[in-house]
Amino acid sequence: MSVARQHTYHDIDDMPTKAINHGAVKNQRTAAHNQLRRVPQTAYRPARQAEPEAKSSPLAFLFNPSQLLTSAMLVGALAIILYFGITSLMAWTQIKMDDFKYGRPRTSQLDAFVGHGEANGTPSHFVAMNLNRRVTIMEFPGGDVTKPMVLVGPTLFGRDQDLTVVKLQVEDINGDNKPDLTVQVKDERLVYINEGAAFRPITAEELAVVKQQGGR
Repeated sequence: MSVARQHTYHDIDDMPTKAINHGAVKNQRTAAHNQLRRVPQTAYRPARQAEPEAKSSPLAFLFNPSQLLTSAMLVGALAIILYFGITSLMAWTQIKMDDFKYGRPRTSQLDAFVGHGEANGTPSHFVAMNLNRRVTIMEFPGGDVTKPMVLVGPTLFGRDQDLTVVKLQVEDINGDNKPDLTVQVKDERLVYINEGAAFRPITAEELAVVKQQGGR
């Protein structure tokens, strides 16, 4: 006994239908398009690696004319300041040493036998002073302070000449076997001739003869 299969067919027009809102479909498509829109390339551009800093050569400074000129000027200015500083320090030190040794006014002393009233065996005493820039020599024959003799020398001109030291020495200048008196003022030497009882300045003629004879 065969059973006849029954096929049921439904007309698609008979299926229930649902109305589609075209506006909603458009909005869904726009949203999907916005979600899938292309991301700008800059957003995914890889970060650039920091370029290594250029290393400056130690010799670059040596070949820079402006820096060389500036350095030379600085060194020159420093050398000048250093020179004047050392010079001033040396001058100040010398003045302080002279203050300690010769005092103010500058004074030096000498005892020597020159044949002036020295019968008692006492040498004559000499005092040389730079008194207000005037070279002044005082002699005490045979050490007798009651019979002083004064030799007035030249006046000194120039800066700080009141601090110049005056030094004394006795020696036979003209070869007459009498000790003469010499006065040293910096690079200048003054000569006083011994006449037996006192001293007098040497004359220009006598000085010329002394120089011709090779005198000192």
